[in-house]
Amino acid sequence: MASVDEAGISRFQAGEAQVKLTRAHVTAAMQWDFDGTEKPYAPGVDGEAFFDRSLYVYGVYGLTDRLTLVMLIPFKRVTVHDTRFAYTTEGFGSMMLGLRVGLASLFGVPLKRAAAALTVTTTLPLGYTRNFTPSLGPGQVDLQAVFGYGLSLYPLPAYLQAGLGYRLRSDFYGLSRARVCAPGPPPASCLEDDRPDYADEWLFSAEAGLTLGRWALLQALVHGTWSNQPPETGFNPANPIPTRTRYVKTGAGLTLYPLPRLGLSAQVFRTPFGRNTIRSTDWFFGLEYRI
Repeated sequence: MASVDEAGISRFQAGEAQVKLTRAHVTAAMQWDFDGTEKPYAPGVDGEAFFDRSLYVYGVYGLTDRLTLVMLIPFKRVTVHDTRFAYTTEGFGSMMLGLRVGLASLFGVPLKRAAAALTVTTTLPLGYTRNFTPSLGPGQVDLQAVFGYGLSLYPLPAYLQAGLGYRLRSDFYGLSRARVCAPGPPPASCLEDDRPDYADEWLFSAEAGLTLGRWALLQALVHGTWSNQPPETGFNPANPIPTRTRYVKTGAGLTLYPLPRLGLSAQVFRTPFGRNTIRSTDWFFGLEYRI
């Protein structure tokens, strides 16, 4: 097993790489309104009305012993229901591309049984039509920076890890397209392309991991997003990408390593708190291989 070091942060030497395929299975019947009130995801629809069955390709490559290239490419398949129809959009969403820098010390103090890293990434739409129902992404370019710190609990085979970051939402929409809706009231599958002003967001995460020999990794997980401007109006269920959102997701994960370089993972999350977001159950099933 070589996916995480004893402090929980992945490390890659120069020339090392890892590829991970992840299948998402996200379903919601309810949403959190802008004031935290629970209500049906789509008015008049009983039961589940939002379905995300996407596939993600995640790759990392060690450029040097402390500098790692990171990339995530999603193939999205999202379905929403209203009282009459189900609408499905599929295609490539927004790619994430960036660099992770491993830090040897913090404030001049060398890190021993700890690890730290700064990850800077950009989110790039892959040419999708942003005003379809439902949209595959917001359609604009983002820039984010996340600082991660992990601490080994040696002699226990366990670690703690936390991350804090900031996402800058730009107003550049040049890498996505917009469909021209027909004159008159737009059809249900076409949204008005108003290029909304997305609020910047704080990103946070926490993780506790326990390794069972070289064969398994157990995780307790928390992550969330907190827009720096409070949600004031509800979002349209036909386009499940709110301009301002706040939520916390809690979950658990298990990764098995039948071979030293091969991992099989499963993670599940719930949404106990939210503002302007879906109240979903999120499953992720992954296959990873380290080269």
